[in-house]
Amino acid sequence: MVPELDYTGKPKSCIRPDLTSFLEEVRRGMNYLGAETATPVVIGPVTMIHLAQIKMLGEYDCFSPGFETEQRRKILIEILVPSYKKLISDLAGMGCTEVQIHEAALVMEDDSLLGLFGTAYPEVLLEKGNMKVNMVASFMEDVGVNHYKWLISVADFDIVSLDFTRGDTLDHIDALGFPESKILGAGLVDCRSVWRVDPEKLRPMLSKIKAVRNIRVQPSGSLQYNPWTLECETAILQHSAGNVLSFAKEKLEELTMVTESFTDPTVFDKVSEHWSLYRSKVVTSQSSFSVTNQLKALQESDFVRAEPFNIRRPKQLKNSPLLPTTTIGSFPQTKEVRQLRAKLKKGTMTQAEYERAIDQQIAFCIGIQAALGLDIFVHGEPERTDMVEFFAQKMEGMLFTTNGWVQSFGSRCVRPPIIWADIVRSQPMTTREFRVAQDLTEKPVKGMLTGPVTILNWSFPRADISRKEQAYQLALAIRGEISDLEAAGCCVVQVDEPALREAMPLKASKKQEYLDWAVDAFRLATAKAASETQIHTHMCYCEFAGKLCSLWNVLQN
Repeated sequence: MVPELDYTGKPKSCIRPDLTSFLEEVRRGMNYLGAETATPVVIGPVTMIHLAQIKMLGEYDCFSPGFETEQRRKILIEILVPSYKKLISDLAGMGCTEVQIHEAALVMEDDSLLGLFGTAYPEVLLEKGNMKVNMVASFMEDVGVNHYKWLISVADFDIVSLDFTRGDTLDHIDALGFPESKILGAGLVDCRSVWRVDPEKLRPMLSKIKAVRNIRVQPSGSLQYNPWTLECETAILQHSAGNVLSFAKEKLEELTMVTESFTDPTVFDKVSEHWSLYRSKVVTSQSSFSVTNQLKALQESDFVRAEPFNIRRPKQLKNSPLLPTTTIGSFPQTKEVRQLRAKLKKGTMTQAEYERAIDQQIAFCIGIQAALGLDIFVHGEPERTDMVEFFAQKMEGMLFTTNGWVQSFGSRCVRPPIIWADIVRSQPMTTREFRVAQDLTEKPVKGMLTGPVTILNWSFPRADISRKEQAYQLALAIRGEISDLEAAGCCVVQVDEPALREAMPLKASKKQEYLDWAVDAFRLATAKAASETQIHTHMCYCEFAGKLCSLWNVLQN
């Protein structure tokens, strides 16, 4: 949800926040939990403006199209400061003992933000009284040297919370120190991972952090990114990876363990045993062949189509128009389709009965497209619960929760798979449904696959190898599926990558490296397709704005 700021009158008269409901929620929390426990969370003014879309309405020069973004931001900060100042004053007057101000924009590599921070702080904190201010400066990255210097220089920040699970936070503290007058909120428990703390990685970090006088152990960010608890995941707890997994409730328990480790290192002994057992299982989990060896053997030719676009294009879809019509793939998951899956899961319908019912749904989708006169058909995907879960369930190396729901967007929740070992596709995943659809029409039917980067980004990745390596493993699996679809008679395959940008680093200096291997994963998945096979892709959710020109090269090459 992106804030939109509109200006139709004098700028300083446009923002009139009504925070009555927020303050009432804080009051309820304090009455229920106590003032020492109920901590209000406020998005900082600089982050608010950094994320906002500024709509320039009216005839004011400062909001004309030619006015610089930095100048607009400066004016907006000056407009917002009084509102934030009043909010902090109100919270202090209610008896709050601490407030969290989240300034996530501090992780951006944008030194122009320092001027905005300097304007906003400590002005908004002038009436904080005895209430402590916890400046939550980073989650998901480090803040960079310049922003770190500013953070430790502001006297009104009683607590500075930093993420130690990503980025170079520890290096900044090593180089510049940390003030004895402040409390370090050490984000040592990873809020975005479903894995337990790894003593091998944590011990060296703790030995350095001990030099800081005042430390508060905490998660690296909000635990909303994790499922609630492992307590109801009976199957996973019996798996060899179960003892090294940790969801939100378990991470709260880990906070105590990490805190105790400062004085008693033996608290990690049992966890170390679990990790050793897990690693031994990962090494021996694949008996058929080694995915690692496949990756080591990759050549440049594995990422490039055998023939250039201008040569292979005339070989493709010879009986279709130059600009054929098609759809992006999935038809609505109707109530009837969901009931079929429920019956199969409950055991009131056999697999054969389920497949016959799914085939009727496929026939219905084919009939609609025939009536519309489309040129390239899709089978409608009635058999797929989710575009990631469906494929993950057909691959080795994946775990699945029963109740591990997390919010995707709005009210939509998903159960992301957990990648625990090397990923292997042991059998075809989509050829049966493709054959059913293709037998119903003379028009070409697309093979419909989810791309490797989307499967990775919509799953919980392993913690012991890089995301790049996991993306390449998934790409090899998708490559094998394309080969099986071709053998089944498929001549056009769509590989969807809606989540291509979702895991892109926040820092500009790190983005190109991510894009390089993400695009290469797509290449690896599709490059071995025959020249006669046309590759499509679909990238909903992505905002390109000319920044992903290399993707065009993928399709061209």
